[in-house]
Amino acid sequence: MGIKAVVSDIYTTLIDIKTREDDLEIYERLASYLKYQGIYLSADELKWFFYEKKELQKKYNKEQYPEHDYRRIWYEILYENQYAYTGPDINSSTIVSDIIKLQRSLSTRRVKLYSGVYQTLSQLKNKYTLGIVSDAQQDHAYPELKMLGIYDFFQAVIVSAEFGYRKPDVRLFAECLRRLGVQPSEAIYLGNDTLRDIKGANDAGMKSVLVMTEYGNKDTAVAKPDYIIHDVGELFGILEGLK
Repeated sequence: MGIKAVVSDIYTTLIDIKTREDDLEIYERLASYLKYQGIYLSADELKWFFYEKKELQKKYNKEQYPEHDYRRIWYEILYENQYAYTGPDINSSTIVSDIIKLQRSLSTRRVKLYSGVYQTLSQLKNKYTLGIVSDAQQDHAYPELKMLGIYDFFQAVIVSAEFGYRKPDVRLFAECLRRLGVQPSEAIYLGNDTLRDIKGANDAGMKSVLVMTEYGNKDTAVAKPDYIIHDVGELFGILEGLK
């Protein structure tokens, strides 16, 4: 049975990104913005709330590989400090999503496609169904896929924050395959980390490709990829050999 679908991780596989979410200046700017909404927290308080709630989410999430939910975190920060709140309704507006995007934009130092990614995806979409399985927040991943011009290449995008658990949980891979309408044996997965990407894909019954970017665990004792490449363009040779 031949390969019908190519599924990929996003960050440090397709997208080269660098962020500094712990930079106090981010929370100074967020605190300044929130003052216009009637929430009067200092930058230090805002940062403390954010990281405290992240830690509590992880502590009480019973999944083996728990994922944070930034929407819940920021909803709780707004809800618990809305004594003088004058902004749009927290439950029916986009303010929570907007704050997450603002936080992300302020923390991002670099976001761009790796060399050859756009051209590779452009060619792959003509022959294969494409999907994404990524550990990410939906308010990060969707806008960044769109701003870099590759969102429309994918027929299924699975983002861990929408499920509450992260890779290598096989349920994320299985859901992507379900949405694409292919069997595991008909799909190949591209990632940069042997635990999160390669183990997850292998356990889901997919072929796996480890991309040797500068980030991620490359220890093949954790999980052995079927193939190792240094550039996404090398995927064409692998696919040709699997025909």
